[in-house]
Amino acid sequence: MAELDGLSWIRVSYLQPAEVRPSLIEVMTSTPKVVPYFDLSFQHASPPVLRRMRRFGSAESFLGLISSIRRLAPAAGIRSNVICGFPGETEADVAVLCEFLAAAELDAIGVFGYSAEEGTEACLLDGQHPPEEIEARRLRVADLAYELVSQRAEARIGESVQVLVEEVDSDILGRAAHQGPEVDGNVGLSSRHRVTPGDLVGAIVSGSDGADLVATAIPDQCHPSIGPEITTP
Repeated sequence: MAELDGLSWIRVSYLQPAEVRPSLIEVMTSTPKVVPYFDLSFQHASPPVLRRMRRFGSAESFLGLISSIRRLAPAAGIRSNVICGFPGETEADVAVLCEFLAAAELDAIGVFGYSAEEGTEACLLDGQHPPEEIEARRLRVADLAYELVSQRAEARIGESVQVLVEEVDSDILGRAAHQGPEVDGNVGLSSRHRVTPGDLVGAIVSGSDGADLVATAIPDQCHPSIGPEITTP
């Protein structure tokens, strides 16, 4: 794909942590047009909960994976989704999840409450939580996630980014390479020069609001659109 004309960015989505090998990280961080963006499906960080989900990993192994990514691409965007209230999840498990999120410094975190789906194996597990407890846990983790994502965005102030312009109206809105479409926040861009949707603009981050960034375009670093972004699982 990277050799095809007419593409500006290639974004890989929904990676399973257990399948992300060092060779894949090296390819993703060194291949032209592939943006340094890792959508890692952690789901939880407590080993007992992960085993019940039929998944592998732990907070320690996940943090090791994140470190290996940032060694090669310090500014890489890393996002994940987590589930609260899975059958058998204890308060200690929730604490492990929260401690992991605090250490991981993720750019975006989706927090969902467990929902029993008829016909699934999880419905037959013991330790089912009442809906109100699931929602209480979800809200607690979601509040923490918002705070952590805001801190991560603030830490990017002063960073050089490339912005894909998406909207030009009274404001200019776009996304940096570490932001996936629709779910990871956006960049409010200030530019003295005319830009159009699809342009790639070099900019310096000057502020943040939650996951959103504010950036100022760098003169002479605007490249006319050379094609769309492609997201591939």
